[in-house]
Amino acid sequence: MKEYKGKKIEPREIEDITLDNVPHDFHGGKYTGFCNLDGLPHGLGELISPPMDVKFDKEKNIIKATKKDKHDKIPWSCNGEWEDGVFVSGSYNMPPNSRYEGSFILGDDGDWQLNGHGQELYYGNSQENYNKDKIIGHVKGIFVNGSLIEGEVLNPSLINYSDEKGIKKIVYNKIRSKGEFIDQIRKGKIYYEVLPNIDSNRPEGQGVEYEGEIDYDQPHGKGTMTFEDGSKRFAIWDQGETDWD
Repeated sequence: MKEYKGKKIEPREIEDITLDNVPHDFHGGKYTGFCNLDGLPHGLGELISPPMDVKFDKEKNIIKATKKDKHDKIPWSCNGEWEDGVFVSGSYNMPPNSRYEGSFILGDDGDWQLNGHGQELYYGNSQENYNKDKIIGHVKGIFVNGSLIEGEVLNPSLINYSDEKGIKKIVYNKIRSKGEFIDQIRKGKIYYEVLPNIDSNRPEGQGVEYEGEIDYDQPHGKGTMTFEDGSKRFAIWDQGETDWD
């Protein structure tokens, strides 16, 4: 019999499995892979969400979910490494919108969150993009409890990371974190696209690259903006605004 991390394991296929440390959407799903002798996923395996018919009851203002006999679309799944019934690393697949890859913990919101090195890949809710692995944006780097503390965000407005339409990419340097506390102010870069029909009222044109202190998706603190003509200006910023005079 094989062993994994000091425990004997055997291949199993379990229908209608309910585990304590998985999101609600996976309760009653199907697990295929290795289990320890207590019947808990342990080693490599895949958990597939059960087929559900979800409807919104307008009168009661609640969502009703009823289990169906089979899937009519590609189900959500997670596949990778398990330890005593807990999913710890691999791929969390949510077609057709997104796929998360890396190490995971179960967050306070009851969903899996990246914790450590990982990436979030987004496909614009397109099944074709998802099937072809054609992303429209990503969040990559080092995460703490689901929050990116070092890395990059590509096309943030397309993946609902930011409401700022003109940002092409955000790069974060490592920020301070202690336990669950994360300092929102960090150093990095913000790359902007030149937007049409925008009058910057400045001869140097629109800002195309910012480097300095950042609050999430805004210049905040000390930083330097590079403009269309290549010129640079240092300023003290407050949530994306500054007084050039």
